[in-house]
Amino acid sequence: MDAVTKIIAAPAALWATVVGLVALLPLGFGIYWLFNKQARLRDLAELRKRLDELRASDPEYTAVRALYTSMMVDAERWGFIKSSSGSGGDGESAVHSGGDHVGDHSSGGDH
Repeated sequence: MDAVTKIIAAPAALWATVVGLVALLPLGFGIYWLFNKQARLRDLAELRKRLDELRASDPEYTAVRALYTSMMVDAERWGFIKSSSGSGGDGESAVHSGGDHVGDHSSGGDH
């Protein structure tokens, strides 16, 4: 009976170890996603604050605006924030706090 126990116990222990490790993977990815989400939302808030402080005539305004827009698109795609094309409730104002400075730039062109 001792040989039978060894034959059954070794694969069972290996199988339990493999199943346990595989079960830990989704948990690890979930924790990573949660912390990544919080970090990205914090970065978005800081970038939005920086964008609100800049004037359209500042040299780095265009780069900051492009980065902010890109990060917003990524955040919406990954589900970090709700899309602003929905009902337009209070959730929108938490991420987007001010004017877009559209039309503020002085192009000096044919306007």
